Amino acid sequence: SGARFGKGFNQLIAATLAADPIVEGGHRIVFLSSDDEDAVAPVVALAKQLGFAPVKLGKLDEGGALVHARGRIWGQLIFQDLFKKEQ
Repeated sequence: SGARFGKGFNQLIAATLAADPIVEGGHRIVFLSSDDEDAVAPVVALAKQLGFAPVKLGKLDEGGALVHARGRIWGQLIFQDLFKKEQ
């Protein structure tokens, strides 16, 4: 099919995504994962354009596990509202 897939922005609740991405002088982090580097590159650019700090977590099975909620098992990074300050 030629489709490419990258996922991101899904660890934050809608209200947090709608808020200003600048937090305490830093940029709110959004996590991204993809099995295809070419698929995630435009998402990285979009995140930066919107004022977020994108953090690539690796492939879908690696990074995805950190931000998913499955049954009673919660990924370590789901719903974490983190921000990054440049040094």
